Amino acid sequence: MISVVCANPALDRMLVLSDFKLNEVNRTSRVEVTVAGKGINVARAIQTVGGECQLYLFVGDNIGKKITTGLSQEHLPFFAWPVFGETRITTVIHEEKISRHTVINEDGPIVSLESSLALCRSLENHLNPGDYLVLSGSLPRGVRKDFYAVLIEIAHQKGASPVLDSSGAPFYSALLAAPYLIKPNVKEAEEALGFAIITLDDKIKAIRCFQEKMIPLVILSDGSRGLVIGYQDEVFGIKANTLSGGGFAIGSGDTLVGVVVDQLSRQVNVNEAIRFGTACGLANTFCPGAGVFDLSLAHQFMEHILIEKYCSSKRG
Repeated sequence: MISVVCANPALDRMLVLSDFKLNEVNRTSRVEVTVAGKGINVARAIQTVGGECQLYLFVGDNIGKKITTGLSQEHLPFFAWPVFGETRITTVIHEEKISRHTVINEDGPIVSLESSLALCRSLENHLNPGDYLVLSGSLPRGVRKDFYAVLIEIAHQKGASPVLDSSGAPFYSALLAAPYLIKPNVKEAEEALGFAIITLDDKIKAIRCFQEKMIPLVILSDGSRGLVIGYQDEVFGIKANTLSGGGFAIGSGDTLVGVVVDQLSRQVNVNEAIRFGTACGLANTFCPGAGVFDLSLAHQFMEHILIEKYCSSKRG
């Protein structure tokens, strides 16, 4: 079983315009509303490839009800605990002419200690050896910054494999708990490690730094420039050869994480799991919804997803 924690869900409102003009009146060509938050996007991707997962989230008030209703309509199972205030709305301005999107995140509600502890207890009761626990996205107000580190420790105690995709303080503190898999982008890795990551050598150095923290699998993403992966003693890259993405980048990284974890839970080898996750993430860029993609398109992309072996990262 795959458990996915989405501590800070949101209702995404994508405003689609031809182009966006500052200090002027702008009119949308359409509005796309999606139940979202990185963990929900991950769960949606897992479901799309035929996997099963259980969501854990905090929700509140009217927007929270819309989110739980939407999850039920999508047949995504979840456990939810209340918060103080309204679940946040994320506004996305998408400019079609230049395929640019601007994301405006609200602060979101405050989560009580009682709700945080309830989620922890639920995971303790439901995680089993061989399971995967995905910790995805930011943490809401009221939740301690080492919350993900605590959940990673619970996963280790239960014999489950924790997966981390976050940023800032929640990401830094959780690294010390040694998750099984992390997926930082270049900016997040720079902030965590304290040096600029520009060249391939920089990326390999970053992979090695994370491996020294006893993290078995590291997926470092750099947008259209592809992925650099560290697994065991090898460092390799994955790129979409001769292909360019569509205009909707939001959710593609979450799709990658969800599909990779689903494939690993099916005992697919790491290389092929990440190749397929990359193809699904690329397919996501052709759909406006986060974590939404055409599975047949992803399969078509597979022949264009190439692996490049860079070096051994064995130390000593």
